[in-house]
Amino acid sequence: MSNYLSVTDEEKKQMLESIGVKTADELFADINKDLWLRKLNMPDGKSQQEVMEIMSDLAAKNKVYRSIMRGAGAYWHYTPSAVKNLAGRSEFVTGYTPYQAELSQGVLQSIFEYQSMICQLTGMDVSNASVFSGATAAAEGILMCEGQRKKVLVPDNINPETTAVIKTYLSRKGMEIIPLPVVDGLVNYDALRGMVNQEIACIYFEQPNYFGLIEDAEEIVRIVHDCGGKVVTGCNPLSLALLKSPGECGADIAVGDAGCFGLPLSFGGPYIGFMACTAKEMRRLPGRIVGETLDKNGKRAYVLTLQAREQHIRREKASSNICTNQAHCALTAGIYLAAMGPNGLKEVSTSCTSMAHYAAEEMVKVGATLKYSEIQNGDVIKGEFFHEFVTVHKGKAAKIIERLAKDDILAGLELDKNEILWCFTEMVKKEDVDAAIEAVRRG
Repeated sequence: MSNYLSVTDEEKKQMLESIGVKTADELFADINKDLWLRKLNMPDGKSQQEVMEIMSDLAAKNKVYRSIMRGAGAYWHYTPSAVKNLAGRSEFVTGYTPYQAELSQGVLQSIFEYQSMICQLTGMDVSNASVFSGATAAAEGILMCEGQRKKVLVPDNINPETTAVIKTYLSRKGMEIIPLPVVDGLVNYDALRGMVNQEIACIYFEQPNYFGLIEDAEEIVRIVHDCGGKVVTGCNPLSLALLKSPGECGADIAVGDAGCFGLPLSFGGPYIGFMACTAKEMRRLPGRIVGETLDKNGKRAYVLTLQAREQHIRREKASSNICTNQAHCALTAGIYLAAMGPNGLKEVSTSCTSMAHYAAEEMVKVGATLKYSEIQNGDVIKGEFFHEFVTVHKGKAAKIIERLAKDDILAGLELDKNEILWCFTEMVKKEDVDAAIEAVRRG
């Protein structure tokens, strides 16, 4: 442990003498003494026992829910113990940043495996090593489409936090956001046909969208491609176990947040933004990309490819502001995907959508109204959704949420005094869903 202890007074004295000064204050002689901070306003140190007691008291102030029915971009999923144990191994949590490939083969391989699985899920040709979050991935995906065209279509049914990040990014790039109208919670395809032209660089839409609805992705792609624009699809990667992938729908770029793959909610992060694209767009893909090759002895090896490290350091030549990746989050997501496999992923997705459809149908029976969807005899005849949906309660949204909170259940997100955006994952038990249905019935 001696390597981690502060230097002694004698060592400090020797260091000062070696540079020709007697005290540390002499090092700061050129700074006005009025600016010197002589003493920090910090409490005295405490014992480990006292610190644990203080932290326990603080933690006890948190509201802990036994069930969570809120999504809107952050989703409550089960993480197998194997994922936590493997991702927590010291070889991974102290992994070397992959600047020099020869020193980082293990980390590079884990990233390569993650990239490969993201490509399989999205139906794309190339994935990067990850970016900060789903929102930044969306903004970076749009910037990939920058060129002579400077206008971007963004519908009004995407996550408002993602919209805010996109606006921040594009405001400094001279690109203009054109709001795209929606009808019944979905992209207005007629309006889209009338808005696409030679000035439109791309469209960014989400699948499923913020209200949980499933868009006609192939129609959106066809309309935009007909005018030479590009398509950036933001997607919940878990839904891709059931829905057509962005690649199958013809999209150019697929982005999203992979926090649902083994990462806990953790009071809001960290999460992991994924980015994948077709081979045609791969030269514009930001961030690090790991490739597989052979070394001089013919053995498999991993390297950073397509881009030089300097591309992320020299600001004036950088194509994006992404200089690193969520390596450990990507590792965790990769372990989760490998542990679950295609069948396991499909089971989780099916469980989510089945529970959500059950909840929606039963809420309608007790008096709620589905804002965008319609269900008859167990079948969705309008507004198909994955695992989120919006209900209308005539001014009683807050009361329903409060009633469930008393039962230690975090209800859906209150969109306004009338509407609640619900989310149901494989973690929500049927008895908790029934409790939510009863709360809706009581209003």
